[in-house]
Parts: sequence; C-alpha cells; structure tokens
Amino acid sequence: MPIVWRYLLGQYLKVFLLCLISFIAILLTTRLDEIAHFATLGSEGLMILWFTLHQIPYLLPIAIPISSLISTIILLQRMSHTHEMTAFRACGLSLREVLTPILISGLFIAAVNFYIVSELATQSHLVTSLTKMELRSVNPLLLLHNKHLMRLKGAYSDTLGNSKIGEFAGDIIIAMPNKHNSSINLIVARNLQADPLNFHGKNLTLITPMNPLNTPKGDQLMVENMQSMHTAIKDFSQILQKKVWTLNNDHLRLGLLRARILDFERRIKKTRAHDENEVTLKQLKRSINRGYAEIFRRLSISIAVFTFTLMGAAFGINIGRHGTNRGIVYVIGLASLYIVAFFSAKALENQMFTASLLYFIPHVIIITLSLYMLTRLSKGIESA
Repeated sequence: MPIVWRYLLGQYLKVFLLCLISFIAILLTTRLDEIAHFATLGSEGLMILWFTLHQIPYLLPIAIPISSLISTIILLQRMSHTHEMTAFRACGLSLREVLTPILISGLFIAAVNFYIVSELATQSHLVTSLTKMELRSVNPLLLLHNKHLMRLKGAYSDTLGNSKIGEFAGDIIIAMPNKHNSSINLIVARNLQADPLNFHGKNLTLITPMNPLNTPKGDQLMVENMQSMHTAIKDFSQILQKKVWTLNNDHLRLGLLRARILDFERRIKKTRAHDENEVTLKQLKRSINRGYAEIFRRLSISIAVFTFTLMGAAFGINIGRHGTNRGIVYVIGLASLYIVAFFSAKALENQMFTASLLYFIPHVIIITLSLYMLTRLSKGIESA
C-alpha cells in the first residue's frame, strides 16, 4: 500500500472511529426510555447491561453513514486549510488519486454496514423483543400494569389501591374474554402478590357466565369467592397468554426475509388457482410489497455510507484563497433530503414502487451533484 494511502486512511479512520463512538453514545440516550422500561420488568443488572449492549447493533446503521460524512469533511477541510491538498497536487497526484483510498474505504464500510443492518441488527432486535416478552410472561403483575399490552391481549386491568410494579397490587380489577363463549370473565381482588415462583391473592371474587347462548332472559353467572389463593406463576400466566407478538420484517435476516417473500408469492399463486377472496389476495400483495420495501431500506442505508463519503469529499475540499463554509450548507441540504425521503419511504412501505424511488433517488441526486463538484474542482474551478 502506498505511503500516501496509509496516511490518508489512518487520518480518515481515526476521525471516523471517534465520530462513531460519539454518535453511539448520543443515540443511546434516545433509547433510555426503552432501557428504563426493560429495567422495570424485574431484570437484574447484568441483564440490563446485556440489553443496553444489544441496542448498539440497532444504532450502528444510522451512526455509520453520518460518521463517514463528518470524518470525510473534517479530513479534507483540514488538508485544504493546511495546504496538504495543494502539496499533493504539486507532487503530481490527481484529485482522483487522493480521494481513491477514502472512497474505497467507504465502499468497504458500506458492505460492513449492510451486514450489520441485515444480520446483526435484525438478530439483536429479535432477541431483545423475545426477552421482553419472556420477562412479562414470567411475572404476570408486570403484564397487568401494562394497559397497552393488556388491550392487545383483549383484556383489561386497573389497580385502584396501592401497588408496586412486579411485586404487589391492591384493589385490582381484571376483565378478560371467555375462551369458550362470547362472554367476559371478571376477577376482583383485594390484594395480589408475586414472588419468584408463586402468585398469591387475598379476598378474590371470580364471576363467570354460564352458557349465555342458552339463556334468552339473561346470563347465568357463577360467583366464586376465595379468601386466599396460591398458585404457580406459570399457571396464572397461562390465563393471560394470548399470543399477540408477531415476527416483523425487521426481525428477519436477509435469507429469512427472502424466504418469507417467496412463501407469500406461492400463497398468491395458490389463492388465484382456487379463486379465493380478493381481500386475502390484496393482503398477500401488501405483505410482499412490505418485504421488498424492507430489502430496499437495508440497501439504501448501506449505500448511504459510500454516498455520504463521496458527498463529504466533493463539498469538503476548498481550493479558494479564502476559506468558506458554503459546502457545509449544501451537505446539510442534501443530507436532509435523504433523511426526509428515507422516512417517507418507510411510511409508504405498502407501495413498493414509490418506496423504492424514495429510497434510491436521493442517492442518484447526491452522487450526480458530487461528481459534478469534483469535476469542477479538478479543473481548478472554485465551488459556487
């Protein structure tokens, strides 16, 4: 490897790693609510640390493109201000030869970013989601305090007395659908407590409808009063276990995501062969569109590493006698365009064609403008 390449790569990667660590620390603060919520599920210190570390692969695909952009701009602006760029050009090195090692490293980091977003981030997201679901099922009091999850499970709970999440609840009301008919079961308890193995209740009342379909004048209710109740936590948890967690596309590695899309395509062929409901056909098509949109999203955020590196190189060089920060304004505008288009495409994932345009058109715009700027700079024309 030429000495110039080693020097440029060393300077670039040093700034890149510093920026990456800084952005990970900053982005982790945006996950504090998620980490705090996980801590309230009764997890121990090492489990909380494990959960926090599993947030990093989920943040890396965002932090890497931004870090590559900032490190490229900082390196080339410093080389411009210290006249290192002028010295390289005076030694006979073209602008392309100076930027080649930086752009090659950008391509390599883009490939690494694609592996992270397609394999590591998806696996991390899946494992943390499964862990949270397992913790909620271990202690039903944690689930009873989460009204959103109770609503997803088709149940309702409210605590009117004193309570502590995961340990005890006073004056609690629980309503849940009866699995055998269209009625509702009601549980009223003065006190519920949970320890690592058992679930305890005091002064409970259980109201259960009896065959409401055969009683035209009204429901027949069975009321059962219990002074105390002791049961294993796993047995009580089964009462509330209605599986609502689904495997989303962002939980799947690339191979599994592709397999899911192929399965949907086979189901579409089978549905058309049997002339089944059009609603089912539309749902399958939307699922396929979401699957391809997820693949495009991963490709887009991976390509962004190279695109942002090229943009930083094009707008970070200053060949004028007087320094100017106009290139930074262009960079902010183009980066904002990409971010807006990226999140717009995420919201329109059901429309595969529109989402693909929003994911990739900003890359075309950024690369075209960057190459135009580099052409002007190679001819000695200062940026407008």
